[in-house]
Amino acid sequence: MTTHSPKHTNRLSREQSPYLLQHAHNPVDWYPWGSEAFEAARAQNKPIFLSVGYSTCYWCHVMERQCFEVEEIAAEMNKRFINIKVDREERPDVDSLYMTAVQVLTKHGGWPMSVWLTPDLRPFYGGTYFPPKSTGGRPGFVDILQGLDDAWQNRRDEIERSATQLANVLQQVARPPVAERPITIDESVIDRIVANSIANYDPQNGGFGGAPKFPQETLLELLLDDLSHRPDATRLAIVNHTLDAMALGGIRDQLGGGFHRYSTDAEWLVPHFEIMLYDNAMLAQIYVEAFRQTENQRYAKVAREVFDFILREMTSRDGAFYTALDAEVDAQEGLSYLWTEDEVRRSLTDEPNKGMGAPFWQPDAHLFAKVYGLDQGPNFADPHHGNGRPDKSILFMADRELYEQNAELIDRMRVYLLGIRAQRKQPLLDTKIITSWNALMIRALAKGGQVLQEERYLEAARKAANFLLTNHRTPAGVLLRTSRDGNAKYDGFLDDYAGLAQALLALREADGREGWKDAAAAIATDMLQRFGDDENGAFFFFASDATDLIVRQKIASDSPMPSGNGVAATVMQDLGHEDIACRTIATFAPQMEQVGEGMSSLVLAAAKYVRQFGPIEVGAAESATAGMTPITTTANTAVTLTTEWASANQLEVRVTILGGLHINAHEPLKGLVATQLSVSSEDADLQVAGIDYPPATTERFEFSPDPMPVYSGQITIGIRFTAPPMLPVRISLQYQACDENACLPPVTKSMTVDVT
Repeated sequence: MTTHSPKHTNRLSREQSPYLLQHAHNPVDWYPWGSEAFEAARAQNKPIFLSVGYSTCYWCHVMERQCFEVEEIAAEMNKRFINIKVDREERPDVDSLYMTAVQVLTKHGGWPMSVWLTPDLRPFYGGTYFPPKSTGGRPGFVDILQGLDDAWQNRRDEIERSATQLANVLQQVARPPVAERPITIDESVIDRIVANSIANYDPQNGGFGGAPKFPQETLLELLLDDLSHRPDATRLAIVNHTLDAMALGGIRDQLGGGFHRYSTDAEWLVPHFEIMLYDNAMLAQIYVEAFRQTENQRYAKVAREVFDFILREMTSRDGAFYTALDAEVDAQEGLSYLWTEDEVRRSLTDEPNKGMGAPFWQPDAHLFAKVYGLDQGPNFADPHHGNGRPDKSILFMADRELYEQNAELIDRMRVYLLGIRAQRKQPLLDTKIITSWNALMIRALAKGGQVLQEERYLEAARKAANFLLTNHRTPAGVLLRTSRDGNAKYDGFLDDYAGLAQALLALREADGREGWKDAAAAIATDMLQRFGDDENGAFFFFASDATDLIVRQKIASDSPMPSGNGVAATVMQDLGHEDIACRTIATFAPQMEQVGEGMSSLVLAAAKYVRQFGPIEVGAAESATAGMTPITTTANTAVTLTTEWASANQLEVRVTILGGLHINAHEPLKGLVATQLSVSSEDADLQVAGIDYPPATTERFEFSPDPMPVYSGQITIGIRFTAPPMLPVRISLQYQACDENACLPPVTKSMTVDVT
């Protein structure tokens, strides 16, 4: 057998991340993040090109094929820049900092993330995926490389100004704003945040917002926690509808039991096919808790199938949990998960399938096709291959009643087809072991073992916890972020410490062993020493002894994983350090009051504290930063709302947009944040007959090859009710404000309107 040595090998060949190893034979002279690259940039007087992604990122693979594997493009990169590759799952600190820069500079963020830095690590230009050549007004990667090099050689002062300005912005937004007036966090504030968080509930399809639709696990956990202490029929119906819709949809692997990352549509049908450990850990936790509260056996079944999927396909021999499964096979999204009706019928009835036998009859196959929507025709068209017409199907549960009437038979067919599917080429499994992600699964398994009375789930949680305590912790007590094939590296971050402490406390709750609590307390003590801010409260994302980032961030927004500060505040309460928990929550009180909808894990910690110890009082602070306008505050004040009743059942909402800014239309270009108004009320009989959005203005911007529908100046949105409201109504407007060059973060702004 002849073996061929790769034509190129770069420094990434010495790394252990599957993502970095995927690029080890690119013609690009890649460096990993670290001193060798930084010293090379300074010595050669070259800017840095930083590319951040992860192993299961579809568009990361596309950019690699189109740009990084192309000799001519790699030559341009090597000639003009020092090129660094980062796995965002190994280095979330690098990812978080420079993603903030990209979001400030551009319309959006995402992966692959492409950022250009000065040799002292200040960003000056960035984006996400770039095509190799300019097309339709969109700049190509080669043109960008040449243009930035020209600016570096001939207009260095412009780059220096941009880098300095952006570094100042990053420094500004890295810390939460101080309170400019006294703030009280009590049950009414928490209830308002919860109400705002579900204002964009989709009553038709379940979930929140439109396409693409994410599970929003931290919000669901907050809602379930709220329901466990303050029963509310309306909110319970929202949770039940959402959990049912996800469980029935294509976002869930109907054969394997796990959940894909998100749905590309609003109906939960067509997923983005990657499977992440953290999504499945959080969703398993949520379905277990939903079962505990409702005793709905369907939720217990979903949770069991998630756990069984993880233990079957994403668990190492040592009991730790792997990171993710890729979205593609042979460059085609979802290929291993897709079926035709004929394939299913033949697999179940006609073919021996390599000796497995075919134990089912044609009526059985017909039943399966009807339950899982195969009889409705193909529902998936590959967006990058084929003719654009659906030719295969994603399984979804089209008829739950028929399934429940034939559950035993259909489940046997599911197991059988899963075996058939296993013979196909499988997506890449990223075998990294990440501390915080494992902690989420340990926590879920501990709760699952306790509530579902399954000792094997508890035992799996214990085994994984012991693995982390043995292999991801140094003799000095420092947690390590990640390992692969027994090699652990990178000091842990706040979410690693807080998450593992919380997981160990969940194990103690489940099996009563005090040793788990002792280990959690030791980790929490280390966390306080390494990440705590004695002067201003709360916790930084990375430790005080880190030296390779220009800004030390303090974060409380979920991402979609729970924020380290939110989990840390909960852990500190559970360990009896309610003073530290209170100060952590108080540090983010101004931010929580303004944009608490994106901070569900910290809101959950605040709710827990308020229930036990009463309101949190935050006094106004005098500070050098008090006059600064954080980016989230700017986003919130970019739009003002006023209302007027045109009649007893018609409300007009006037939206005034700050000069020089625009917001996306209600039906924007694909991938942009839609302007969307939602209505809620304590009046259970209130019904909205319709929401009337004004026509958009079409404008052209340099960053978009297509004209964009936007709103600017002042617009009026009309709300028609079927009958005059009897109680005050609450309106919430989701929007994203932008100018010609950059966008502010998306926000949801709410107000309560009295009835006429």
